[in-house]
Amino acid sequence: MSLMKRFQEQKKKDPTYGTGNSFAVLGTMPASPIARQQAVAGFEKELEDDLAKLKLIRSRKQKEAEKAAHLVPKYLPVVETLKASGSDHPLLGQILVWLFDIADIHGAMALALYCIEHKVPMPERFRRDLPIYLCDTITEWAEGEQDAGRSVEPYFGQVCELAQGWDIPDEVSAKMNKLQGLVAMDLEAWSDAVTHFECAEEYGAKVKTVLGKARKKLESAEAMEKEATEKEATEKEATEKEAVEPEEPSTESSETEQISGTE
Repeated sequence: MSLMKRFQEQKKKDPTYGTGNSFAVLGTMPASPIARQQAVAGFEKELEDDLAKLKLIRSRKQKEAEKAAHLVPKYLPVVETLKASGSDHPLLGQILVWLFDIADIHGAMALALYCIEHKVPMPERFRRDLPIYLCDTITEWAEGEQDAGRSVEPYFGQVCELAQGWDIPDEVSAKMNKLQGLVAMDLEAWSDAVTHFECAEEYGAKVKTVLGKARKKLESAEAMEKEATEKEATEKEATEKEAVEPEEPSTESSETEQISGTE
């Protein structure tokens, strides 16, 4: 029995099947290459039907709930099988989008790195390619995390590093560099903040105020560091001078010697 038929049969017996970890255990892909290909083909049709059903849901919140509770668990076994075979099947791109939609950043980033490496295409309805989509999406997520006072690492940093070798629109680079600057300011890494804000400004971001603040903080930090360095150098010089100068005899010792000589 194919994976698709097994899923349908189990679904008839248990309507909640596919809503959690049970599908990942029971819905393993066939071992035969031909059977796997047939199973994936079945899921392609299933995916089309599921996408059509999602369009009927107007509430964004309800759509996300449907993806999290039913759709993502349903397709994850197929994703793992495709990844194991080194596939670039478009289904992977669709599941990647859903993982970001339900804020499963850990799972989304793991799949995103695979999709980047294997040049997996984005769903046809997307105008953006994968690198641009990833930069846009992770930056939007990181902005929310940063505003809430939570760490954006390691995910934002990973994408920023990858983006250095990508051809992405200037407005995307502007947003990423601005956020990198804000993160650096939170860490009081003033030099890094200035560098990122200056880069963001070159790409067209409006960062005049925060850039000015970062520059003042950097100047203050550099002045304090210079003062501390000069103080340390002065103290070191004084210590070395004391070590090389001969010790002068005390007045009391000299007077004692003179009295002894007189006697």
